[in-house]
Amino acid sequence: MDEQNYGNGQNGGDSNNSQPGNYYQDYTANMQQYQAPPQNDGPRGANGLQVAGLVLGIIGIPASCCYGIGLVFGIIGLILSLVGNKRNKGSGVGIGGLVCSIIAVVLGMIMAIYYVYAFVVLMNSGTFDEMMQQIMENYY
Repeated sequence: MDEQNYGNGQNGGDSNNSQPGNYYQDYTANMQQYQAPPQNDGPRGANGLQVAGLVLGIIGIPASCCYGIGLVFGIIGLILSLVGNKRNKGSGVGIGGLVCSIIAVVLGMIMAIYYVYAFVVLMNSGTFDEMMQQIMENYY
């Protein structure tokens, strides 16, 4: 500290006294007891149902091209994700499982409807009867 400012009333010094002033105040009189911060365990980990729902949802998306089989994977994944999210909320894996399973269900339904429609159209066309007749002639 600069001792030349003690006598002129600056820095808490008394103008009549060349002694330094009281620079520090005691704030400890109003302090409360120390309390530990609340325990935050961080984000919850995913449970097995959520992981299974995510895996089935991911498998169901490309499997929906195989005659709508992805619909089955998507429904099972959706059920597992919903049950897992009820038990353990706030996990990104559970939300991802829901999203992937819903996508798999929607794609599986679209592809199943497409294949049923294609089969019905093929059955009603005359070419299907001719094709089946040729197959029967070749093998029997």
